[in-house]
Amino acid sequence: MNNSRREEILAAARELAQEHGVGTLSVRSVAAAAGVGASTLRHYFPSQADLYQAVASELVANVLGDRDITDDSRDPAVRLYDCLVQFVPRSQEQARALTGWAELNRLALGGDAGVVEILKSGRLASEEALRRWFGVLADQGLVTPDAIDGHVTHVLTLVDGFNLDLFLFPDRVDLAAARATLRWFAERVVF
Repeated sequence: MNNSRREEILAAARELAQEHGVGTLSVRSVAAAAGVGASTLRHYFPSQADLYQAVASELVANVLGDRDITDDSRDPAVRLYDCLVQFVPRSQEQARALTGWAELNRLALGGDAGVVEILKSGRLASEEALRRWFGVLADQGLVTPDAIDGHVTHVLTLVDGFNLDLFLFPDRVDLAAARATLRWFAERVVF
């Protein structure tokens, strides 16, 4: 399989998603943006779900880096916080951009199976990142391994709540409070 062609298709899909929203992704639209035929795209991504999963995973990976989670010379709660805070917009402008997230949820609730697949893929990629971070800390004896699934659920619940508030109450956005909540959480789950 020609990895450069696959990467070109993914790059076109990412650009399309960032410019027009992930709800616009389809085999036809991505193939056109990549300058390939639908059959070529299907060679690299046999189903639309495969395409969505790859795009969502890349979008999440581009946002959620591992930071210095493995650097055991740093305070473990700070390392965890540095990873978790990536889920919170850094500025008011980024917070306003969450209207795209809300639109995706609206489309998913309306029965758009493609958007549901994108949201599920993004959620799974977020869960994988969280499990990886908590796993590093568990390997260092700083988090109880049996508690990782619960920690992942807690973080995603907090983040979902922040995002919903940011969308519903944009005039009351308090990003500092969201970051402080994640810091509080990190300080309590690390030994």
